[in-house]
Amino acid sequence: MNKIFFLLLVLMISGCGDKEEVSEKSQRQTFISTAQSQFINFSYEQSSMGVIEGLIDPTVSAEINGTVIKMHVRTGSTVKKGELLAEIEGKDYQYQVDLAEAEIRLLRIRLANQTKILERSTALVDKKFISPNALDNIATEKSETYEGLEVAKSKLDIAKSNFDKTKIYAPINGKVQKQIASIGDYLKIGDGVFQIINNKKVRAHIPFPEHLAKKIKPGMKMQLTSAASQTTIIVNIAELKPSINEESRSIDVIADISNLPDWQPGSTVHGTIIFNARQSVAVPEQSVVQRPSGSVVYVIEDSYTKANKVQTGITQNGFIEILSGLDINQTVAVDGAAFLTDNIIVNISNPS
Repeated sequence: MNKIFFLLLVLMISGCGDKEEVSEKSQRQTFISTAQSQFINFSYEQSSMGVIEGLIDPTVSAEINGTVIKMHVRTGSTVKKGELLAEIEGKDYQYQVDLAEAEIRLLRIRLANQTKILERSTALVDKKFISPNALDNIATEKSETYEGLEVAKSKLDIAKSNFDKTKIYAPINGKVQKQIASIGDYLKIGDGVFQIINNKKVRAHIPFPEHLAKKIKPGMKMQLTSAASQTTIIVNIAELKPSINEESRSIDVIADISNLPDWQPGSTVHGTIIFNARQSVAVPEQSVVQRPSGSVVYVIEDSYTKANKVQTGITQNGFIEILSGLDINQTVAVDGAAFLTDNIIVNISNPS
């Protein structure tokens, strides 16, 4: 009898413990964080990486043949327009100048003498001491000497020009990007000596997928950033190359950049074209959870959940666009939203 009573007592105590455990589970709350739905500007955009091309980057070349005897700058030097960069041996060109000057002096003496002879001969013709034909010959010789003098003057100009070209000057303000020739090199006309860059005007070439060819138009705005610069700029698209690149199946979108010295030719550039911008209701990405019925956002009202079925748009900077199913300034679950169901009590760890 005592054994039976003891067993009944144990069963009663166990039953009470189960009821207390069930009661605790029914009162257990889910902890979540929340946020307010808000208006955010969303934009449909396309980005791509390209390269910056220098538009003012002349190669300074030799304009005469000769041996380099002096270099006044080197790679990395900053130069001003008209600054002396290098010198080519000029002795032979100085000799040509001296020779042309001597020839001019000789012809001037000859011309002066022929002028006097012509004057005297003209008087003799009047007195019929010489024939008119002889006078014509004297006049012709004077004219030939005069023309020879003009030719000699032109030769002197050419000789002086060649001698001046033995000194090589900077054609623009800029920086020496590359030294091509060195002291002792024999240069021919057209051989490069320096390459100079000027960042006053550069051009961005950015390839975009060919399916955007009909959407991208000259004059559209494009945002540019470069690893070589801390500046983000907005520029107008200048032009599109008319052909599609066969290898990458892309179009070359071109934009000009002016007066930004830290935008270096050859550096990479990131371009973003914004095709459409609109203001929409938005929530953090974690707030939208997938259920069999579709996308759901849990709205919190008086510590209870309410499952709102929503239609979503694009995602941008950690927020997702809500096209329908939610109003602005509603409190929505964020962290922990994936574990919620409809109409349950929650404990908000960061009350909005």
